[in-house]
Amino acid sequence: MKKILLAFWMVVVTFAVNAQTTSKDQTATRPAPGHTGIINSDRAEPFWEEDFGSGFPSDWAIIDSSGICPWTYTFDGTWGYWNGDDGMSANDPMNSTTADNGYLICDNDSANHYTYGQPSGTTYEYLSSYFGTSAIDCSGETSVILRFEQTFRYNNGVAMIVQVSNDSSSWTSYDVSGGTPDNTFSDDPDIVVLNISPIAAGESTVYLRFGWSARVYFWSIDDISLSPAEPNDIIMQNGFWQDGGVNEYQHYKIPLSQPSPITFRGGISNNTGEVLDDISVSFDLNDGTGSVFSGTSSTGDLNSTELDTFDVTTTWTPDAVGDYTATYTAVIDGVTDGDLTNNEFTDQFQITSSIYGLDNLTDGLTGSSGGISNWSGNGGFTFGIGNVHEIFVDDEVECVEIGISNLATNEGQVVYGVVYVWNGSEWEWRGQTEDYNVTAADVGQVVSLIMDDPAYVAAGELMLVCAGHYGGTDTEFAQAQAVPDQMVYGYDGDGTFFWLASPRAIVCRANFSCGLGTDELENTVSFDCYPNPFDSQLNVAFELSQPTTVSLQLMDINGRIVWTQGAEEMASGKNEATINTADLAPGVYTIEVQMGDQKNYQKVILER
Repeated sequence: MKKILLAFWMVVVTFAVNAQTTSKDQTATRPAPGHTGIINSDRAEPFWEEDFGSGFPSDWAIIDSSGICPWTYTFDGTWGYWNGDDGMSANDPMNSTTADNGYLICDNDSANHYTYGQPSGTTYEYLSSYFGTSAIDCSGETSVILRFEQTFRYNNGVAMIVQVSNDSSSWTSYDVSGGTPDNTFSDDPDIVVLNISPIAAGESTVYLRFGWSARVYFWSIDDISLSPAEPNDIIMQNGFWQDGGVNEYQHYKIPLSQPSPITFRGGISNNTGEVLDDISVSFDLNDGTGSVFSGTSSTGDLNSTELDTFDVTTTWTPDAVGDYTATYTAVIDGVTDGDLTNNEFTDQFQITSSIYGLDNLTDGLTGSSGGISNWSGNGGFTFGIGNVHEIFVDDEVECVEIGISNLATNEGQVVYGVVYVWNGSEWEWRGQTEDYNVTAADVGQVVSLIMDDPAYVAAGELMLVCAGHYGGTDTEFAQAQAVPDQMVYGYDGDGTFFWLASPRAIVCRANFSCGLGTDELENTVSFDCYPNPFDSQLNVAFELSQPTTVSLQLMDINGRIVWTQGAEEMASGKNEATINTADLAPGVYTIEVQMGDQKNYQKVILER
């Protein structure tokens, strides 16, 4: 095993890989919610709309600084290279309400293809392209809702911008990518609803502008409209659960071995042009068989378009392993909400026996948003990346679980897990797993790596659990949902730590009880291997307090089984097995002894 010796000093560096970016702003805040994505067939009638039935409006502007990628009126989908036929034909058109009479597209992938060649890489350039409306009269409106339909393939963290102005010089910007993972498609159509009342309501000259600066993929837009807000409309934008620690982290895998009371918090926005009173969150938690906890928040007021959070006044402490669904409902007392389709938000998390994980992937790597293997300037060098967790009870990390992305080049690469704690000034190394060679079967899966020695962590400490590789051909680790700044840290080939802004959770989890420890077994069984180091044979001696079925196997550093003894019923008292190792190569091995339904492990070293 290669021991990682790191220079424990911290910097913030600039890099970009799959939307993982660093930042100079070190304020840890929750990301603001994206657009609501609500389809409301009963919404108020638009007072202005454009469906492009007559083509691109003649009095609108095209702002294409690249000169080769203007927004274009079309009936086609993208002609980009990535569709598999070198851009020789178009993809399917978008599925907007009025797609049959045309829509607009910004086709960066196609523009780069014909100008700079293929495949995507250093020859691709970022092409800035926008379009803007002429003046729209909103002077008779006390509230203004902008709605449009879009579809796109997301482009590596590039902001998709809608801008609003009432004087054509000062602009308010909205990012409408909606948290879509890198290099993936949006819904078709994706419905965007924005309350632009603070800029547009009562104004006689309102301007809209749409655009981005992207190098690949495409963005299509159709059926833009402005309408009044529904009366008393509040939106349940999002919901969070936060542990009782100092940092109030949100984990999707919470171990019973780290108990902490959980607070549930909902984010509600006012989707009207006036102040709304007596707003609250109603909350319910369900374990699949029924409600296990419910509560409400205190009431509060919201100004026009304001978003605020409301805490459920009672907390919940987990007491059973299982999958849980959290349902948050926005409530406004005394009046009828004008749109009840947007008042509920749901999310799911797991209570585990011993696994601590930030990521929200509950079924293998289903739902993964790609991966991260390195960043510009550090390709081919040592790299580690992982998540921060707060410790509530003294414990030991016995295994690190790492998600290997679904990338064929991951096969054959060497990875490892490593545990650090923050000592007040630097990340302090606490333990590391054996090196592991990724097999074809591991690609797109989560692998569990055994620690050399359990890593001790203490109550009150911040723990960083990282997945690492040694460079060469970089291994790509899986990512999940977006998380707040400073919850994802990593280190580069020089051992310099950095934190990520606007990051995604790394699929890298701590397991406090994967069978390494002997605490659970010492009252009934114990075993020892001798000599250790060993040469031509290894003896495994164990003592049973009662008759037990026992099986043994020896695994090499890559987890391959090189020797096995099938299950045998053994009497209580002292027992011994001998492993002939004459045909084995020198190196580090792990002996697994399974006694009944329990397993225990010990590292052994073969020397010649």
